[in-house]
Amino acid sequence: MDCVSVIRDNSDIIEEIKNNVAMPNFLKIKTYKDYLINEKKYYYPDMLIEWVAREHLGLQRTEEELATMRKEYLDKVKQIEEEDKIGEEQCKKIEEENKIII
Repeated sequence: MDCVSVIRDNSDIIEEIKNNVAMPNFLKIKTYKDYLINEKKYYYPDMLIEWVAREHLGLQRTEEELATMRKEYLDKVKQIEEEDKIGEEQCKKIEEENKIII
């Protein structure tokens, strides 16, 4: 007896996910990302696969999401700079203490 395999086209899966009204957008993106990784064997960084999924599904990021991402990035950069300053000050104190001891 012959085995019959069902081949699903990429566009069928995209349409199936797009037309699923009950599924929230984040779950649509996750479902398509899982499809790309598991079925299509796409082994790329998660950020790139998410971008591809968003493009294929027509779920590009909104300006609000982009603004939030920018703000989070700038906050993180500021936090790292502050930590660097504190670390440099501590290193200077340790060097001064070592000079005094010697």
